[in-house]
Amino acid sequence: MKSLKFEGSGREYFKIWIVNVLLTIVTLGFYYPWAKVRNRRYFYANSILDGRNFEYHATGKQLFIGFLVAMSLFVVYVVIQQVSPMGNLILIGALFVAIPWIIWRSMMFNMRMTSFSNVRFGFVGKLRDSYMNFFVYPALLMIGYVVLAIGVEVLMPILGVGLTSLISFIVFLTFIVFAVSFIKKKNTEYAINLSRYGQGIFQTNIQIKEFMNIMVKTIGIALLTMFITALIIGALVYATVGLETLVSIQEAANDPQMMQAQMAAIVPIIGLAYLGMILASMFIMAYYMTRQRTYVYENTTLDDAISFGSTLKAKQFAWVMMTNFLAVIATLGLAMPWAKVRVARVMLENTQVHTDAGFDQYMTQRQNEASSLGEQIGDAFDVDVGLGF
Repeated sequence: MKSLKFEGSGREYFKIWIVNVLLTIVTLGFYYPWAKVRNRRYFYANSILDGRNFEYHATGKQLFIGFLVAMSLFVVYVVIQQVSPMGNLILIGALFVAIPWIIWRSMMFNMRMTSFSNVRFGFVGKLRDSYMNFFVYPALLMIGYVVLAIGVEVLMPILGVGLTSLISFIVFLTFIVFAVSFIKKKNTEYAINLSRYGQGIFQTNIQIKEFMNIMVKTIGIALLTMFITALIIGALVYATVGLETLVSIQEAANDPQMMQAQMAAIVPIIGLAYLGMILASMFIMAYYMTRQRTYVYENTTLDDAISFGSTLKAKQFAWVMMTNFLAVIATLGLAMPWAKVRVARVMLENTQVHTDAGFDQYMTQRQNEASSLGEQIGDAFDVDVGLGF
């Protein structure tokens, strides 16, 4: 197994980032497509595998077309929202229907604009499958949820509130865990099994029960983490302001001056409570993402010649996320480049690629085969699907 490396630095990327921010502000946002291209080219160029780097080939001019379409739709949405509520609903509905098409074109464009060792990636997914993944399945999830809610209303007079609540909690939780895991499996297989490297074929075999196991464990950890966080916050409240202050706040509801004085004492505790909940949420998110990433990578191959692995751990990733969050807040956003570089480094250094034949022979073979691919992508819609890889 060979691990990827990230050779960029926060200092280097800060120069690119600050210029992008200033030019985007000066041009009232119209520089954004070129800024996005500069960002991606920096991160791709510094992502290294076996001495070779990735490349991003899109131009700002290509992304500008999609950017203009998005901005035009936003302006139309704002205008219609002011003059016609019905028109507003129709526009939102039309956008919801168009989302699978936008995702499909974005996946084709972004994969085609990415190369490694002079061999382009590609995506050959069909539009109908995109509508199944990003329209039909989510719609069925919503319909199922509504049907269950109606069932609860029907059972309530028959079984009573207590028994109905218990049964509905178990049924709702089982349905949500299964439905979300099913959609995640379909989305993952759609993204991986229809991706290409040159003419090489990515393949993955995902089991719903594994995604369900990860989700159930995540829910358990979330409940435990939130309980512990609540205990810590409660202990802090008791040790600092005391229970008497909490009681006096309730008693001072009709006295604005006393209420203001009491709230001044408890506001810092409320701030700490929010911070504790945010950090706890980051740990839960890190656990869910890293477990899914490890499972998907271990079950993905390229041409049955290259396999993948992930060594990213929840504690490690959560630490990076938490410290990045605190650094960005403390520096009013100036630490953003440093934070992005840290995330890229920890993700790549925990991504492993293995081939028995060696990379040189495989890359040369794919480079020769890819020369026959002449497809061009005209639409430059650029949406990050966010499958958690």
